[in-house]
Amino acid sequence: MLHDQIKSMRLRLGISQSELARRAGYSHEFISQVERGVKSPSIKALQKIAWGLGVSPSLLMESKNSPSESEEKLKNEVQKRINRLPVDKLKIICDLLRVIPEEDDPAYLHNKFKVLES
Repeated sequence: MLHDQIKSMRLRLGISQSELARRAGYSHEFISQVERGVKSPSIKALQKIAWGLGVSPSLLMESKNSPSESEEKLKNEVQKRINRLPVDKLKIICDLLRVIPEEDDPAYLHNKFKVLES
């Protein structure tokens, strides 16, 4: 379900509900209610929450039962965006990819998001 996806992605990033709320422009209480399934976010709220998580809104709405399908859709979306970028922006992306560790380290990624937000 949507609220499970939001919570799961937030936890994978290693951020609190308050941090997600700050990134998305909503209150901690609203994010808490969404994650518990008490409130359903509007399309606009879903977009902002997805932005706060650094993902596409469509990724949040996909079922957990099909991770390979979700992964494939995400790869396709990234590929489409990459294909439209000029070379100078591709170089920046390559530089960013070099600093991401091979292992998924939520604390490391969380700190990188802080640097990017500055």
